[in-house]
Amino acid sequence: MLWSLLLFVITISILVTIHEFGHFCVARLCKVRVECFSIGFGKKLWSHKFLSGTELVIAMIPLGGYVKMLDSRATILSSNNEKFAFDRKKIWQRAAIIFAGPLANFILALIIYWIIFLMGVEIYPVKIKETIPNTPASTVIIPVGAELKTIDNIKVETWSDVNLALIAAMGKTDVFFSYIDSSSGDNPKEVKKSVDINNWYFDIEQDSAITAFGFVPEKVKVIPIVSKIVSDSAAEKAGLRVGDKIIGYNEQPYEDWNDFSNTIKKAQAMTLKINRENKDINLKLVPTIGIDGKGIAGLYPSTDTKVVQYDFLEGFNKGMAQTVLTTKLTIRSLYQLITGVIGLKHLSGPITIAKSAGQTASYGFTPYLYFLSFISISLGVINLVPLPMLDGGHLIFLLFEKIKGKALSNKAQERFFRIGFFLLMVIMGIALFNDILRL
Repeated sequence: MLWSLLLFVITISILVTIHEFGHFCVARLCKVRVECFSIGFGKKLWSHKFLSGTELVIAMIPLGGYVKMLDSRATILSSNNEKFAFDRKKIWQRAAIIFAGPLANFILALIIYWIIFLMGVEIYPVKIKETIPNTPASTVIIPVGAELKTIDNIKVETWSDVNLALIAAMGKTDVFFSYIDSSSGDNPKEVKKSVDINNWYFDIEQDSAITAFGFVPEKVKVIPIVSKIVSDSAAEKAGLRVGDKIIGYNEQPYEDWNDFSNTIKKAQAMTLKINRENKDINLKLVPTIGIDGKGIAGLYPSTDTKVVQYDFLEGFNKGMAQTVLTTKLTIRSLYQLITGVIGLKHLSGPITIAKSAGQTASYGFTPYLYFLSFISISLGVINLVPLPMLDGGHLIFLLFEKIKGKALSNKAQERFFRIGFFLLMVIMGIALFNDILRL
């Protein structure tokens, strides 16, 4: 839990800093004087004042932040300072400063996705093993081994894409998808299907959208050919090499990788029969004991997946496409929450985010990057909701000012801010309550 909490603080600090830095950069471009750039709320832990007059603050409570700009509504201005005040700038300048925060979160997500695609992503065919009876997918004929290509015109390359696309489809009357039928000969064609989902609902906390819809994914094929050996591991000490094919162990022929892996976990010495360069070789493997008391060999099998590494421009295009897709699906999910298609019990708060941060980080650096980009996009979308106290609410005030020719009175704005604060507290309360129920 401590690890999850630490990652939560790191995650929120990154997202808040980037969000507020967006406001800060555009404010400076518009020649607005920034008095304070704070990461966190509450008591100051550290501060530094720059020559520009901006004070950088790191505060005790790392659950937010703010950029305090010179404003005539809060400070009596001299004639020399009026031109540097936020509220004295043109409407488009103020709107740009406000919108820059959420925009910075979208840009951060784009950069993260870009980095992921430059590093390389694991790609495998999104094939259907079978369909589950009494589900939407079972109402149409889908051949075994069909490879999904699109869902509601959204291109899907992983089962994660499929899951998000199906969640976004909830509440619609129909869902459209297409697949490649590999059994149709040498020139397989893309087949399009439409399924009625008028009465399709499921608990996204309990069920996967994939299985709820009726798809059973075809498992990744594990091939008993060594693809990687950990340095100084039991496998390396046994004399195993990359490319060795495991054909038997403990005088028994190889049949299944799970059984082989479970045998290693027993932490007992075992004999291996491998094929190397068309020659059968016998080796002795003595697994080391891990912190959980189970045996570890330090070798990895081959699979039918492949790692695709994109070049600089291709990676950017893929990152942009992934950012747009995730943003669309996030907006759709938010709409479903507001309209009641997704119940309020699915609203998540800081505890769930902290647990998710810890879990994704335990899976590796790349899964954590995916999580960070998703949360960044979610923060950007939520901040654009037209609710007082959020950036979207401020933009609505500016729209009113543009239409009416004058700003709302301070009293009216204060009234709206109180309403917005109350609604935010209610939403946060529900999210925190849901978090506690999930513990």
